[in-house]
Amino acid sequence: MMRIINGLKTYLTDWKNLLTHSIVGVVILAIALFAPLSPYIRMGFVAVVVAFNLVRMKYLS
Repeated sequence: MMRIINGLKTYLTDWKNLLTHSIVGVVILAIALFAPLSPYIRMGFVAVVVAFNLVRMKYLS
């Protein structure tokens, strides 16, 4: 259980991760204002960003 908590803490405090999620949030907000997308597409996009960040943190760091 501590491994999960420590991993989550590391994931949420990584500055590159925070930057990526901030940029993605702004992009999703801008797209939602001009071209509303299905909630499934938005959730899929966020899932892809999370997966990318997990791979980056595990294999590129």
